[in-house]
Amino acid sequence: MIQNDIFFADQQLELEEVEAGKLTRKIRARGGKLMMVEVFFKPGAIGYEHEHPHEQLCYCLAGEFVFTVGSEAKTLVAGDSVYVPASTLHGATCINEGRLLDIFTPQREDFIKS
Repeated sequence: MIQNDIFFADQQLELEEVEAGKLTRKIRARGGKLMMVEVFFKPGAIGYEHEHPHEQLCYCLAGEFVFTVGSEAKTLVAGDSVYVPASTLHGATCINEGRLLDIFTPQREDFIKS
């Protein structure tokens, strides 16, 4: 993918396996200081608690998740969103197969393959 792209056709986007049989992701679009990533979870898959210097918005497209931000945990279902401030510990556990749409600023350079 070229950094200057402005249109992102699904069939040209790579589906990356993060955890075999449980968790995959696809960088949907990126440019400037923004990145959008769709993450696909099987039931029981865990987005382990972590933190990063990026601000993050997460929108639940489908499924059910227990999402933790700092010391607070909530159940997210399709249509729910959560904001994760920069450098805040967070994670998610998938209860029912689902998809999350994550938006980061700045871009997650660690997600970009050379």
